[in-house]
Amino acid sequence: MNISVLSQRVPYPPNKGEKLRTYHQIERMVDLGHTVSVVSFSEGADDEQQARALEAALGVTVMLYPLPGKLTRYTKALLRGLPISVGAFYSPQAARVIHQQLASPSLDMLFLSASSLSYYVFSSKSYQQTRCKLVMDFMDVDSDKWRQYAHNARWPMSWVYQRESRGIRRLEQQVNKWFAHSFLIAKEEVELFKRTVCHEHPVTVLGNGLDFSAFTPVADQEKVRERHFLFTGVMDYKPNIDAVLWFVRQCWPGIKKQLPDATFTIAGMNPSQEVKAFNNKQGIEITGFVEDILPYFHAAAVFVAPFRLARGVQNKVLQAAACKVPLVCTSMGAEGIGFASSDTMAIADSAEAFTEACIIQASQRGEALAKAQRALDIMLQEYSWEQQLTPLEKILKPS
Repeated sequence: MNISVLSQRVPYPPNKGEKLRTYHQIERMVDLGHTVSVVSFSEGADDEQQARALEAALGVTVMLYPLPGKLTRYTKALLRGLPISVGAFYSPQAARVIHQQLASPSLDMLFLSASSLSYYVFSSKSYQQTRCKLVMDFMDVDSDKWRQYAHNARWPMSWVYQRESRGIRRLEQQVNKWFAHSFLIAKEEVELFKRTVCHEHPVTVLGNGLDFSAFTPVADQEKVRERHFLFTGVMDYKPNIDAVLWFVRQCWPGIKKQLPDATFTIAGMNPSQEVKAFNNKQGIEITGFVEDILPYFHAAAVFVAPFRLARGVQNKVLQAAACKVPLVCTSMGAEGIGFASSDTMAIADSAEAFTEACIIQASQRGEALAKAQRALDIMLQEYSWEQQLTPLEKILKPS
């Protein structure tokens, strides 16, 4: 097959969220013998370097197109009645290329990595007549993410987020009607999509896997820092910020009261000012960008996933489980994790219950490690990228 992948960001290096997922999807396409080109966007020199690195790593062709200034993009989206996230990644040059691809007899599949990118298809006059197979990886139900943001924001941002939710929902409905296949990251997301967006055509679960050569348990438990808690993630992302602020403000004082020597590391790039304010206070460390995250997992006695916003599978939870780090998650932090249960992790939603779970996991080391081992055993059996990408492999076979 001749496949074109449209991605919001160059999926390299595969070190976070959507980059990680899209990279491994492309890698699987290439491994199966397909010819892949990637269309993405450039906002700086780093994007060009990453594009060339992706070409070298996977043998694909990457086409980068510059994005206009943010003010221009957002203003045009508003004036056209489009979601702002459509405008955020809209390039007229890229649109011309995608429209040409849709009209080309040589393209077999157009694979999109976000619902907002579907505007590139629907703005084409010929998308209903294209011979190529249209495939969408929604990842998560974005319209519901924006709905959650609206619920937790004050006016005028609540209005902005609600407008975004409605606009993205319309695109999700169009995708479900016109695309040959669409994917979501977990069965919970599929059920949410059916319930809140539409169920005209089926949506398939396409899970995230893990590179077990990159995430391994610590060889010597003596290297683990006693009563040391860890959170990882890009720290200018709203759900990550909300999770950390809630944990530090609502749970950390209670943990420190019971475990005075407890420490907490927040490891991830671009920490917001609110997050930075916690640095070097009450045993809290803010690292910013780290070159290698593995030593942080190896030093952690407990990994926390105190999510209250957004949905989908948290890669960081999979990574911690692969490193055999005991887990404490909210229900939302554990959502989409096939092995999530009281046998493999602690799950708690109220501040009081989450605090207590953290204290128990840090204090009762033997039981915590037994749960972590059960999580790891399931991970090794079911969570390779090859296993998780089986639904993608099925649609890559000739019809």
